[in-house]
Amino acid sequence: MASSSLTNDKNPLGGHVVSEKLTKTNYASWKAQVRAAVRGAQLRGFLTGDAKAPAQQIIIKEDGKEEKRPNPEFARWDAQDQQVLSFILSNLSPAILSQVNASETASEAWRIIEGIFASQSRARAVNVRMALSSTKKGSMTATEYFTKMKNLGNEMAAAGRPLK
Repeated sequence: MASSSLTNDKNPLGGHVVSEKLTKTNYASWKAQVRAAVRGAQLRGFLTGDAKAPAQQIIIKEDGKEEKRPNPEFARWDAQDQQVLSFILSNLSPAILSQVNASETASEAWRIIEGIFASQSRARAVNVRMALSSTKKGSMTATEYFTKMKNLGNEMAAAGRPLK
C-alpha cells in the first residue's frame, strides 16, 4: 500500500543542518544554506512552486463503475512538501516564524520569507555597490585590499546580485 510506505521513507532533509535560525540580520547566509540543502535533496521545486500538486483523488473504473479514490501520487507529493515546509519552519527564529506559521505549503512559506526580506536585500546591494565603488587601497596591503574587495563581491552575491 502506497500510503504505508510513505511513513517508512526517510526525510531527505533530516541530516542537513543550518548553522543558525533566520533572523532579521542573516537572511542571505540562511537562504544560501537552506536552498543548498533543498536542492541537494532534489526538492527545489517545492520552494519555487514548480513541483505542482497532483489531483487529490483519482477515478478508478471497476466492473463498469467509476469510483473516486485517494491519489497515491498526491500523498507522496504532500509528504515531500511537508518535509520541506517543516525544514524551513524549524530553521526560523520566533519573530520570523510568527509571520510564516500559517503557511500550508513550502512554496507559500518561501514566498512570504522572500517578500519579507526583498527590500532588505535591495538596500544591502545598493550599500555594497557604493562601498565597491568608493573603496580605495590607501594604507592597506595588496592582500588586505584584495580580501576586502573579494568580501564585498561575496556580499553582492549573497544579496542575489553577483558581480560579473
